[in-house]
Amino acid sequence: MEDLPPVTFRLMRPADAGAVARMVRQAWAGRVAPGSSGHLETAEKVLADLERGRGFVAEAGGEAVAAVRWVPHPVEEGVCEVHKLGVLPGYRKRGLGPKLLGLLEEDAARHGVREVRLAVRHDQYRLVEWYSAQGYVLDANLLYSSANPRTPPPFVLRKRLA
Repeated sequence: MEDLPPVTFRLMRPADAGAVARMVRQAWAGRVAPGSSGHLETAEKVLADLERGRGFVAEAGGEAVAAVRWVPHPVEEGVCEVHKLGVLPGYRKRGLGPKLLGLLEEDAARHGVREVRLAVRHDQYRLVEWYSAQGYVLDANLLYSSANPRTPPPFVLRKRLA
């Protein structure tokens, strides 16, 4: 692996919104179908999520290289949904995704969340396997509250928190 600056993790701040939106678009470029909502990520969408929930950023050399957010489920108490986990190409396979998910889960639990849910695009099944390795379970009976209306319904996974 190439020599990269050390990575630090921290809580996402509103001032990070633009950098996080750019990072998500870069992370998803060439990896996810063009109709994916990640390609349309904006600072405004990041800020809207932060107004309702929280997020975490991985930084290296002062730049966002990975991030994830959670927002409370709009109807179900004690449930949250994961939004826009992304890792820049040069930082993949370094454990940043699992680390960010762990931080998100710990933070959500501290805020009364009992269950975390996330959605995987219908054409990205390899991610179902990746999330399964992180302890998430596919549940065909669940619908994702913020599914992209321009694509077929996603796979929904859940993880119960201790």
